[in-house]
This record gives sequence, C-alpha cells and structure tokens, in this order.
Amino acid sequence: MAAIRERRLDRSEALWARAQKSILSGTQLYSKGPETHIRGVSPIYIERGKGAHVWDPDGNEYIDYDMGLGPILLGYAYEAVDGAIIEQLGRGMGFSLVSPPEVEYAELCLRHIPSAGKVRFLKTGSSATEAAIRIARAYTGKKHVIRGEYHGWHEWTASGESVRQGGILPDVRLAVHRFEYNDLESAERLFATYPGDVAALITEPVMLEAPKPGFLEGLKKLCADNGALLVFDEVVDGFRFSIGGAQEYFGITPDLSTFGKAAANGMPLSIVAGSREIMDAVDRSIFISTTFGGETLSLAAGIAVMHELENKPVTKRIWSLGERLKGETNQMARRLGVGIELEGYPCRMAFDYRDDKGGRDWLYNSLFMQECVKRGILLGWSIFPCYSHTDADIEETLNVFEDAMKVYRKALDSGNPASYMEGEQLKVVLG
Repeated sequence: MAAIRERRLDRSEALWARAQKSILSGTQLYSKGPETHIRGVSPIYIERGKGAHVWDPDGNEYIDYDMGLGPILLGYAYEAVDGAIIEQLGRGMGFSLVSPPEVEYAELCLRHIPSAGKVRFLKTGSSATEAAIRIARAYTGKKHVIRGEYHGWHEWTASGESVRQGGILPDVRLAVHRFEYNDLESAERLFATYPGDVAALITEPVMLEAPKPGFLEGLKKLCADNGALLVFDEVVDGFRFSIGGAQEYFGITPDLSTFGKAAANGMPLSIVAGSREIMDAVDRSIFISTTFGGETLSLAAGIAVMHELENKPVTKRIWSLGERLKGETNQMARRLGVGIELEGYPCRMAFDYRDDKGGRDWLYNSLFMQECVKRGILLGWSIFPCYSHTDADIEETLNVFEDAMKVYRKALDSGNPASYMEGEQLKVVLG
C-alpha cells in the first residue's frame, strides 16, 4: 500500500502565473506544460533532481519516469557527467576557433554508430532532422520527403501536422507526405505518386510497436530502388537501445541518422550522421553552420556518456529494469482486471489505457497519472528507465501502480469515472 502524500503546489502555481506574463505559451516545450499533466494535482515545475528522483519548488519528492522527456539516460546530477562538465568549464565553454572535444566526440560517434562515416553536431533533435533532410535533398537533387511521426518543429516537418500551422507557407506542405509505420505499402504508394522525385524517407526505426519482419529492410530497399536516402530519426531511440542506437539493435544501417536527447544526459547536443560518401558529396553545397554546435560543455558531457556506455553495463541495466517494470505491471493489471498495459521495448515504454469495452479516452490516462503523482510517482507520455533507477524505486513504483489501478477499477465501476478526477484532465499536445 502506497500512502497518498500531503503536498502543496503553491510555488509551482505562482511561477506558472508569472510565466503567463513573460513566456510565449508559458513553456519552452509544449510537452512540458501543465496541459500534459493533471493541473491542480501534478507539479508544474521541477526545481532539482538527483538519480531518478526530482523535487518540485514546494519541496515535494517524486520518482521520475519521463526523465526530461528522454535526455536523462544515466540519472540526474550524474557524477561522471557533471564532473566532466565542471572540468571543461574550467577551460572554457566556447572559443574563437574549433576545440579538441569536437574531434574526440566525433571519433566516438564513428566508432559506435553504424551509419556514421562523418558527423555534424547541433543542439536539438529538430535541428538534426532538419540537417538530415537538407543533406538528403542536396545529395539526391530531389524534392519530396516521406515522413513517419513527429520529427521536430522545423517547417518541413511541422507542415505535415494538423495543428499550429501559423506562419508555415502552404507550398511547403506539397513536398512532405506521411506514411504509416509498419505499412510498407503506404510508403510504396507515395514513391509511386512522386516517381523519381523522392529525396528521403525519414522514420523512427521503432517507437512502441515492434517492426514487422522485413519492414525496416523493406524501407531500405525501397529507398535504394528509387534513389532516395533512408533516414533514421534516433533522437529518442539513440543510446537507449544500444550505444549504436536502434539501428545497431535491429541490424539495419540507414544512409543518414539523427541522435539527440540522451546523447549528453541533459545537456543540449544532437548529431546528424551519414556515410562518408554522402557527407563528402554535399560538403561544398550545403549550409549547416551554428555557433554553439561546438560548445564544449555539452561535448564534454557527450564524451562522458559515451565512456559510461562503453565501460559500464548501462544498457543492460536499463533493459533489466524495464523488463521487470513491464512484466510485473502487466501481470498486476490482469490480476486486478483493468485495461492498462505497458507497451514497447523495455528501454522505451508507454501506457495504453482502456475501459472494460476496450474504449480509449484521455480521461483514463488522467486518472491513472493523477493517482500516481499523489503517491510520489511522476509519469509523462513515456516510461524511460534510467541507469540510476534502483530496485527500491521499482518496488515503490509497483506498489503505487497497484493502488492507482485499484482506484481506476473503482472509477470504471462507478459508471462516472470523471467524478474521480481531482484536477484537470490532460490534453494532447504536439511537441
């Protein structure tokens, strides 16, 4: 039995009120805003973190599973990474010329990422996918892009969404087309619709649903047969599936790939990687240039993360924790008779919530997240085990999940589950 914690959220709410007057949309990332949690029950701000635990401005402690929405691979305030940052800080954060850490980190990327013949560093996943598409168009001389799910906020990909289209030129949408994951025929149809003019197909190699046998191989062949480049967006997958990403895990090497989030355990660093042939061919024709691509604190953090992945059982531990959490959670849900399932690979999971008839509603997500945060477990869209989660953390989490499932069961049995909401129901946002 996990006790409901007595908490106040006064400072969180006060900060949010101030943010409304000074910050566009109140947040730098829509997915971190209060609409994605249970307003009135969940904290809006996190003030500090250590290991897998975080504290809000009111002093309330939580076990975190969203891990910064993916960047925290090793744990908050992880000593080896923070030590490398502090050591580099003593030498300088950035200079008037390139810096040696750029070369050291690049060589580590080439050593471990199968698609990396050469790399370029940026700051965000969106910038990395933007760079990959520009490289693909320059290399192929073609126009159209076939895309999977979310690939960032830049115009080429945001134009393919159905919301927040302000400021995007309508013509951009004409060259970007979405296909469905695990549906090879949907990609084939798009190649047939734009014959000889597809520059790239970009997709996450995996999200939650496992690739069907032959699907990733089929995409690679489809691109090769049509003179397009296959781009793997590993901004989320990278360094969680393995040190070489999901491409190493599945044994499929794309033409280009992008990494971000977990690359530097919370510091801003992203990577676009490609074969030497492709990168050399476009070198003199493309413009990808950013002052902070070589910022040294993030590179020092990235180097430290790579060394931890090389020398410690980081991947093995993360997968082991995830396997236990997934297995015991799903067994518990079946035992208690609730339509809750933890889906995905052990290193990257998410909940699916249903009622007794198989129906889905964001109310159900909200109910479960509400009951968890009241008991000290902070959930978001994804469940990301990190290297610093302890066995005790997992045990406590499972206790909380059981209590939350029992409330979920009572809410469904009541015939009026909305009456069990103490805060505002969460909303779906983009990005």
